[in-house]
Amino acid sequence: MTDAPSLALRYVACDACDTVFARPDDPDEPTACDRCGASPLRELSGVRGPDAYFAP
Repeated sequence: MTDAPSLALRYVACDACDTVFARPDDPDEPTACDRCGASPLRELSGVRGPDAYFAP
């Protein structure tokens, strides 16, 4: 399964509207909030993986 795509996600928070987004681990991802358009987004450091934010 070396050809399988990565499921790595990064979690970012918008402090303007208190929304958390899970995004693919892609450096070309937009830096503005998908909901309200505010920027910059704050990365939730130490929280990575497909279910890391939602699972204990």
